[in-house]
Amino acid sequence: MEYMKAVAVLKPNEAKVVNDVPVPEIKDYEALVKVAYCGFCNGTDMQIINGTMQFNNYPLVLGHEGAGEVVKIGSKVRNIRIGDRFIHNNLHPDAGNGYGKAHGGMAQYGIVVDHQAMIEDGYPISELPFYKKQAKFPDSLSFMDGAMLLTMCECMSAVRNFGIKEGTEVLIFGAGPMGTAVAAYSRLAGASKIIMVDGIKERLDYAKKIAHVDEIINFNEVKVEDAIGDRLFDVAIDAVGLTSVIIQASSFLKPYGRVGAMGVLKSSDCQIDMRKLKNNTMVQMLNFPYGEYDILDENVELIQAGKIKTSDYYSHIMPIDELDKIIEMVKNKQALKVIVKI
Repeated sequence: MEYMKAVAVLKPNEAKVVNDVPVPEIKDYEALVKVAYCGFCNGTDMQIINGTMQFNNYPLVLGHEGAGEVVKIGSKVRNIRIGDRFIHNNLHPDAGNGYGKAHGGMAQYGIVVDHQAMIEDGYPISELPFYKKQAKFPDSLSFMDGAMLLTMCECMSAVRNFGIKEGTEVLIFGAGPMGTAVAAYSRLAGASKIIMVDGIKERLDYAKKIAHVDEIINFNEVKVEDAIGDRLFDVAIDAVGLTSVIIQASSFLKPYGRVGAMGVLKSSDCQIDMRKLKNNTMVQMLNFPYGEYDILDENVELIQAGKIKTSDYYSHIMPIDELDKIIEMVKNKQALKVIVKI
């Protein structure tokens, strides 16, 4: 049996690089992917490390933002070729040698599945592993672009899901990579006003530069209520992941306005006191992405046309062996986002 290097969370608050995860043995409809880079998710990955999400299959292999190329195909694979580039490589639920997986993209190898061949051979959608949880991307994009592609698609699909369009007035809480990208896609969608709230001046200034937001509010310098005054918005987005932000955001909505809750909520903070929400407003939960793969081709076109630059939304590329430093930088917000070189 061959083994590979991977980032494993052994138990809450203990993550390390290990060398004893088995290289996946591909099945008939599967292809083996050699992973080049994997994005480190500030929300999900960090919460899995911290033990604040509902995961009970520790030890597990981390990561869902992998990007790599196919190096081997199964006997019944017909629509995937050696050299094809994929995002969101996965592992089998039992990754072997005692490891489970939280997708398992932060490893040297992963698997993708020829869904089309399985459907052609009579398999129902319900039996397709990782269905709509992987995608091919063109050679014109780098592997580093690929490691950002899922994040960008999640943000673009969030803008669609929240109904942001021409003339929408948007308030965004959180100037991290997701909040900043949502602002950029909101601008492309025609939003007439975008205001961003955060407590880190450098991130707010960067969001204004990259996403062209109209106004920034630093809650460490001024009360948000005072800065906004009597202005109201069509959509207010929680890109932080706090129920207190969801409640606060609703107070700034127009009648029939919508709070878009896309920040990943901790298991200890997932109940909302409905009495505190503003009357005649809506909360749309999007803690987990929806439709992110349906807009992938359109998003690739935006990237190829230069309307979206993936490198704007990460600050560091770091080798997998510097995992401790990566975690520390993300935890202390010294990095906007880190791409892990596998």
